[in-house]
Amino acid sequence: MKVFVCGSVDPRIKPEYLEGIDKIAENLVENHDGVMCVGSQTGSIGAMYTNMIKGNGRVDIIVPTPYADEAEGMVANSITKVDTLFLLQQIALRNTEATIVLPGGNGTLAELYMITDSIKSKFDTDIVIIYNINGFYDHLKDMNDFMMEAGTLNETQYKFFTWCNTPEEVIAELNKTRESLKN
Repeated sequence: MKVFVCGSVDPRIKPEYLEGIDKIAENLVENHDGVMCVGSQTGSIGAMYTNMIKGNGRVDIIVPTPYADEAEGMVANSITKVDTLFLLQQIALRNTEATIVLPGGNGTLAELYMITDSIKSKFDTDIVIIYNINGFYDHLKDMNDFMMEAGTLNETQYKFFTWCNTPEEVIAELNKTRESLKN
């Protein structure tokens, strides 16, 4: 299985929002799963990348051309440069079976909602696992609940999100996805 990983590339991310990423990466490596992510050695993406590489895991980097220098010198199975974020997301979705959303900023939210719109439009069928470590995405969950109540978010869109608060919950969801791919 290959997993698209979204998250922060900002080196200022607080350590409490990186907890457990190492366990998730270890599980991916143990199961011979690969990840696709933007090229960065910092932030939550950097934590995933570092742990995947440390475990000799498969990493494919996809990076917007303006940020290509950030991927220079990184170890990866492949490095793909793209001209737009939309193209990045489309390539990622076409080449992965699941998405993990790590703590991140505006770019991560843009990826999350682009992915869910692609799934809603039946362009893709990925599972979307939101790693809500230490309550990072609690406000987003509240906002989604509000949008459902307001009638601007359809329940079928909301069900694409699988909220996980621990690395063990993320791993359990990955295991379910692996099983469903076997069938």
